[in-house]
Amino acid sequence: MTNLQPPGAGLPTVELAIARGVFFLKSMLTSDEKAIVGFEREMNILLNMVDDADLIDIDQQVLIGRFIGIEDSSRNWSVLMALEHLCMVNDDIIKVIDALKRGIVPRGEVAIELYKPDPEVGTDVIKRFKNSSYDFLEVVRAHGRLRTELTYAHPWFGKLDGHRWCVLAAMHMKIHRRQAQKIMAKQGVV
Repeated sequence: MTNLQPPGAGLPTVELAIARGVFFLKSMLTSDEKAIVGFEREMNILLNMVDDADLIDIDQQVLIGRFIGIEDSSRNWSVLMALEHLCMVNDDIIKVIDALKRGIVPRGEVAIELYKPDPEVGTDVIKRFKNSSYDFLEVVRAHGRLRTELTYAHPWFGKLDGHRWCVLAAMHMKIHRRQAQKIMAKQGVV
């Protein structure tokens, strides 16, 4: 087994610097609605992928090559683990956006290493992912304009307002959709 970096080690320095630039440019050029549509598109792709889950062993951990945007410690996951990770992150981003829109800065700091999934996660996570994603869409759409004066810090991207948290959620969903596709490709499915 390949030795992977510990959870929370982050991205390589140069990649992180580029990711920050791309993220801030994207967040300036992307409307709330475009970010929401992107999130929903990636969610639907993932849901369609797991609808065909009878074709593969979706709880099997598969070591994939590292690609842009993914931590080394996240390379040996199953499709179900990717979905559980997305549930955890989506649920907390909903809380952050909701708090910022209500004029409250959440307490504490985001610790990336706490968002690693349980390798023993079961297929019930598919329903949780669906519910979490639909909850996310409902909350962000209910708030209307997501830009806020208040911000809450992400460890890689710094202080983000509600809009930038929404853009981050869409980009994050895309990264883990790509991860799930790579896992399935190694299993000979995609």
